Amino acid sequence: MTRARAIRYHLWTIGCQMNQADAARLGEGLAGLGLARAATAEDADLVVMTTCVVRQSAEGKVLGRLHSLRSWRQAPASRALVVIGCFVDDPIELAHRFPWVDRFLAPSDLEGVMAFARQWLDGQGASASVDRRALPTATITDAVPISYGCDHHCTYCIVTLRRGSQQSRPIPEIAAQVRDLVTRGAREITLLGQNVDAYGTDLPGHPDLADILLAIHDIEGLWRIRFLTSHPSEMTQRIIDTASSLPKVCESWELPVQSGDDAVLRRMGRGYSVAQFLDLVARIRAASSRCAIATDVIVGFPGETAAQFENTMRLLERVRFDVVHIAAYSVREGTPAARLADDVPAEEKRRRRELVEELQAGIAAEINARLMGESVEILVDGWQRGRWRGRTRTNKLVFFEDDADWLGRLVSPTITWTGPWSLIGRLGTPEGERDAGGPSGQA
Repeated sequence: MTRARAIRYHLWTIGCQMNQADAARLGEGLAGLGLARAATAEDADLVVMTTCVVRQSAEGKVLGRLHSLRSWRQAPASRALVVIGCFVDDPIELAHRFPWVDRFLAPSDLEGVMAFARQWLDGQGASASVDRRALPTATITDAVPISYGCDHHCTYCIVTLRRGSQQSRPIPEIAAQVRDLVTRGAREITLLGQNVDAYGTDLPGHPDLADILLAIHDIEGLWRIRFLTSHPSEMTQRIIDTASSLPKVCESWELPVQSGDDAVLRRMGRGYSVAQFLDLVARIRAASSRCAIATDVIVGFPGETAAQFENTMRLLERVRFDVVHIAAYSVREGTPAARLADDVPAEEKRRRRELVEELQAGIAAEINARLMGESVEILVDGWQRGRWRGRTRTNKLVFFEDDADWLGRLVSPTITWTGPWSLIGRLGTPEGERDAGGPSGQA
């Protein structure tokens, strides 16, 4: 008798690291049901789209993919399409607009996806077999959400509207998930939240991010800990001091400033001033002198004048961030900022974005050039275009060439080339590299 083929799934994912973490858990869950992973939607029986609409460009990609999957979904009828994430606001209205989608589910409703998948599998009957040999694949780096949603109401942000108010997870639950991932091979864990600094304000006893760091730090086999994203108005000195004192916590901070002008920050509803932000940066650098700080900037926010944009440029010059994530403002319907006149022309937004990119490229190049000739510790997490790839504790991307298998190992290449976005290194003698046991110190 000819054995029926295995049922296959495909994950299409864009957006923030929370979405990436959700997709990773869905992959584990679907594999646990026995489904095999398909490289493309065309080869799959079930497609799950994890979506983002934080900017118009992201929403456009979601809409494009939805329409491209219409013919795939309709032939054969046994296929299924599920959409989850911030694109989903009104499932009933979306079902009318996109009748070829089987289920629309709210952001991070992983249980909803799994419940649908189990029901859908039951309906497959004898038309296909489930490959029970499919198992989740261990990853070197992984992410664990510590909270969902956000209680801030930044006027440009659609996340609160789609994900709702903050819901913090209990620390024992978080720690148990970290232990499970480490047992399955993860060596670096990133703690995720729309605002990790507000973690626990909705829980009894009000634990904070520092308590999570202390709870997971001594888990055997865990080498590195990261966290993001922080909010400048709620990062406490306790969080700074705890993160800076624990050896496994990487010296890497994600601290979105969004604008360098107080008036624009007020219109954005950010809840801090430029002076307060600069004080926070100074306290972080005082606690961790060799840390790296990344930030987010929005250019062309409604009412942003040329002088206000120049204030942002001056802030970037003064702080000298390691990384700046730059976005041109785009209207998100339903947000308070959507009621403001979008009065900065598209061409001017593009010009301002390019000016920030040019400035930051120069700053990053100068910062990274200081690493020339230094030995830096990296955790090797992949192979890309004929070279091993890994990141330093300060989250800088490093490539090196070598014939040995370094995946999942801590190595310390000597930097031989630097650029604004990545570095290239060379390994010393094999005896000088480590394949187990975790980090021996800061890099």
